[in-house]
Amino acid sequence: MNGMPSILSLLTGRWSIGLLATFIIGLLIWYLGDLVPGLRTPLDKEIGIVAVFIIAMGINAGLTLYRRRRDTRLMSGVAGEGGQSDDSAASVQAEAEDEVRLLRERLQNSLGLLKKARKNRGYLYEQPWFVLIGPPGSGKTTLLSQSGLQFPLAQPDGTGGLTPGSVAGIGGTRLCDWWFADEAVLIDTAGRFTTQDSNETVDRTGWLGFLDLLRKTRARQPLNGVIVMISLADVVTVSQTERLSHARMIRDRIREITERLGVSIPVYAVFTKADRIAGFTEFFDDLDRDYRRQVWGMTFPVSGDIKGFENEFRLLVTRLNDRLYERLQQERIPSRRAAIASFPIQIETLTEALDEFLKAAFGSTRLDPAPFIRGVYFTSSAQEGTPVDRLSSMLARSFGIDQRRMPALRAVSGRPYFVERLIREVILGEARLVAVSPAKMRRQRIVRYSSFAAIGLFTVAGCLLLWQRNMQNRNAIASNEQAIGFYRSKLEHLQLDPVADDNLPSILPALNAARELPDTRTLARNHDFWPDLAISQDTNLATTNRLIYQAALQRLLLPRLLWRLENQIQEHFSQPAFLYEATRIYLMLGNQGPLEPKMVRDWMLLDWESRYPGPAMKQARDQLLQHLDALLAIPLPDMQINGGMVRQTRAEFSRVTPAERVYGRIRASAVSVPDWSPEQVLGHGQKEFTRLSGRPMSDTIPGFYTSAGFRQVLLPSLSSAAQDVANESWVLGNTDQSMNGTTPARLEEGVIALYTADYIRHWDEMLSDLALVPFAGHSDLVQRLYVLSSPQSPMRDFLVSITHELTPTADAQAEQNGDDKTRPDPEKARLAGLFAQNGKSGQTAPAPGSAIDMHYAPLVIFTGRSGQAPPINGVMQILNQFEGAIAQLPNADNPTQILESTQNPVQALEAEAGRQPQPVARWLSQIATAGASTMAGDAHRAATAAYTDGQGPGQLCHDVVDGHYPFDPSSEEDAPFDQFVRLFAPAGALDSYFTTQLAAYVDTKGPVWKAHPIGNTAPPVSGAALLQFQQAARIRTLLFPGNMAIPAVHLRITPVAADSQSTAVNLKFGSMMAAWKAGANGALGQALGASITWPGDNMSNITLDFVPEAAFPRRMQGPWAFFHLLDSGVLTPTGKPDELTATFRSGDREVTYALETSTPEQVLDRSLFVHFHCPALR
Repeated sequence: MNGMPSILSLLTGRWSIGLLATFIIGLLIWYLGDLVPGLRTPLDKEIGIVAVFIIAMGINAGLTLYRRRRDTRLMSGVAGEGGQSDDSAASVQAEAEDEVRLLRERLQNSLGLLKKARKNRGYLYEQPWFVLIGPPGSGKTTLLSQSGLQFPLAQPDGTGGLTPGSVAGIGGTRLCDWWFADEAVLIDTAGRFTTQDSNETVDRTGWLGFLDLLRKTRARQPLNGVIVMISLADVVTVSQTERLSHARMIRDRIREITERLGVSIPVYAVFTKADRIAGFTEFFDDLDRDYRRQVWGMTFPVSGDIKGFENEFRLLVTRLNDRLYERLQQERIPSRRAAIASFPIQIETLTEALDEFLKAAFGSTRLDPAPFIRGVYFTSSAQEGTPVDRLSSMLARSFGIDQRRMPALRAVSGRPYFVERLIREVILGEARLVAVSPAKMRRQRIVRYSSFAAIGLFTVAGCLLLWQRNMQNRNAIASNEQAIGFYRSKLEHLQLDPVADDNLPSILPALNAARELPDTRTLARNHDFWPDLAISQDTNLATTNRLIYQAALQRLLLPRLLWRLENQIQEHFSQPAFLYEATRIYLMLGNQGPLEPKMVRDWMLLDWESRYPGPAMKQARDQLLQHLDALLAIPLPDMQINGGMVRQTRAEFSRVTPAERVYGRIRASAVSVPDWSPEQVLGHGQKEFTRLSGRPMSDTIPGFYTSAGFRQVLLPSLSSAAQDVANESWVLGNTDQSMNGTTPARLEEGVIALYTADYIRHWDEMLSDLALVPFAGHSDLVQRLYVLSSPQSPMRDFLVSITHELTPTADAQAEQNGDDKTRPDPEKARLAGLFAQNGKSGQTAPAPGSAIDMHYAPLVIFTGRSGQAPPINGVMQILNQFEGAIAQLPNADNPTQILESTQNPVQALEAEAGRQPQPVARWLSQIATAGASTMAGDAHRAATAAYTDGQGPGQLCHDVVDGHYPFDPSSEEDAPFDQFVRLFAPAGALDSYFTTQLAAYVDTKGPVWKAHPIGNTAPPVSGAALLQFQQAARIRTLLFPGNMAIPAVHLRITPVAADSQSTAVNLKFGSMMAAWKAGANGALGQALGASITWPGDNMSNITLDFVPEAAFPRRMQGPWAFFHLLDSGVLTPTGKPDELTATFRSGDREVTYALETSTPEQVLDRSLFVHFHCPALR
């Protein structure tokens, strides 16, 4: 590996390059010598090659000798330079002479080390040189050690250690330290060279001797820059007199550098030890390494001066204030927060002192021009010492506080701040900014003239290439003829004239062959590395080939494009919009109108994607598109078009009004406006909505019909609409037809009318299609109502959002004026429309989009976008109340009472729906219907529960009726009388249930009871069950007259007749008896009647006896004994409403009684009980 640099140096050395150049020139002489007189024979060529070799080696040797002598003189000059800058060196003290001698030795050692490290002849100028000056302790050495530069070289430091990449002077930096970095050489001068206060004669002599050494060593460019290091504390903590003295001292050193070296060198003022300002460490403590590497300061323009410092410094303070809030938020320790808070003020207090110092050091006067100051920067290499708290000092002086008692700010040892990028990128990055010395400029002239001479030599040599170039021309012509022949072979199977098809893929091989004919660049590549000469035929060949390709485009591609357009026109003759655009492009390609390449390209691309779809045809589409671009880039010839077809198409699409044409074009240009969909607006709230048509919520409204489309497309296009129509008069073939007498204002009105109609149609269709997702029962209704009526209601958000799209003029006006206060009032727009209908609008024409605003004004007013109190708030409150009422239904004892009350939430919501615009009215009705259904279900469940639970009549009814007499005449088991009374009595089980649960749903006025809904709530009872409740009411009316607590049927029973065999008949009711006794000799006989009341004590034991005794005596017992007696006989109406006859038979015996009742006769009709069955609820 150690040998690689030597080998590389050998291969790239001057001798190696000279040998290679000689070899190349020798080859040229050998192969092209025939073109030069005197080099035609092989011997002459050999002599020429040897001569060139000797001349080249001589030049190389001379250059080498010159460089060695120059370097020897340089080293000797450095070694022998006494450092005396004038003829008065004899009077310089011995100490000054020793100072210069040490400097000379240090420079000689440094140059030797640099030469050894670089191993090339340009080591003196390969890197830029910078010198660091400044008072002692200003931080020069520390800055370099923290600069981030790599110092690969190291030397003994005189104490047994090594300096990090520098050549140290005796006693550290008593003289100079040479720092060799990869990027530059940095010379760290002793601080006394700047101040010259220890021994002025010695210091000044050493300083000027150092400058002379630099001028001798690097005559062309002694230095690339001067870095002035100033301790910030030395400027702000001293008196004005000391500060100005310090500034003048710096100015003197810079002037000496400029005058001594004879060049204008950029100066960089670096204020070090910025950490000495109180709060610095705390304020920048959060910066990571990358941020600490930044530059903190200002760089002036090349033509600028120090006058701009104050403004730039205030910008630095402003940046600190911008960062202050963030740092205070990050810091929690009070003392550190206080230091951070005061830091920008601390920096600001430095303004006056720094400005005074810099103007004194770098300012311009009439007699003393300003140095070439490049910038002022602030750094902190190592945080040491006690910070300077100017703010506290000023406050202490203002309030008379003893500063000795003020707490000292303890510095924190830290890291370098704002050093690395300053050195590496700012200062070293401007290494080329130094002005070049006059001597160097003279040498550059010599090099330039030498270069001109070399160019002349090579020009002569280039003439020798003419012959070879001629041969290449011949080869190029032959190759071009071959390519043209290949192109002609592709034309053999194509019909050129006339064209009768639009098969574009069939012509691609010929077009590709024509395009592949060599052009100028292709022909130039055939020359290898030789330059093109005047005898070249490349231009002529390329021009011919270009014309062949253009002819192919015009004869092969263009006619087929026109043929295709003719077919499209005929296929879409019934579509005026398509017909218009197709004819327009047809006329363009026929050179009958101004060409719009982009429109033609877009049209053809869409057509080809349809005709030649799929990945397999992508290459063909791409090639066709390339050929089309080439065709559109050249002037189109006048083509013969189908005039008859054009006249027919013009007659067809001329029926389309100018407004329709303009509107269609504006609509087609709105492809960039994003479409609107409910899904985008609703977000997660879309689960509450559905589309009645079944379309998805992502189904969109074209972006053209949104507020953005209105503002961004329609309005900007209206102003140019008339001009567009006028410019396209050539499509119609008659300029007068372009506008058809339509003024620009009328044209705009027509376009707006078409747009308004489509706008309203799209949004009406969408709004009428949106509905709430059907509610799935009580729980779902309550949960979703809670969401819909909440402050974050998706319904509210959706309506508020959608009204932005329904008031396009409002957003357009607000965008124009930048103030929502100028937004039109939709209510005012609606009223203005009413006045406009009566011709009293007070304005010449409505604003574009005002009809849309007026159409949707009710919905906009409802959401409150008009600036008024939004009615939607009241609807949200009603929904909230509705949700509360629905939520309480399961806990209500009787939901029917809620339905009957005047505070029926369903009816209240339905009434509110009738007052609101669509689609809100439909949504509220949907909620009301769902609520009514839920309430009906709850009412039904409550009614069923009340009927079947232990306190209801359901089970009691079955216990009394099922399988018991008198409801089942064939049953031998009587109905329990006390339960019968509890079931049928007034305010009994059935009566109470009917009154509380069903009465509100039943109309009892007619002969047949009828059920009806309450609001939208269906009755919980069927018609069959309702008949049973009506039958129960009849039983209660007949058997419990006067709402008595127990049944009471009063009768008078009187014997009327008996059979001839019976002498007496006795009907006994307990202790009471209705008797009949026959008269003598066929007389009428005697009848004894009885008045009875059922039920009663005498009615539970009834007997019917015939005398003489009949074969089957009658015996009835129990509370239903009387009804059993009646069932054993035959009841016959007499025509009177309160009288019946009852005939009883026992074998051949028979007796008839007259029954008189105080109630209607139906009380004794056994169908009264037989027709009753326990009601079955839904």
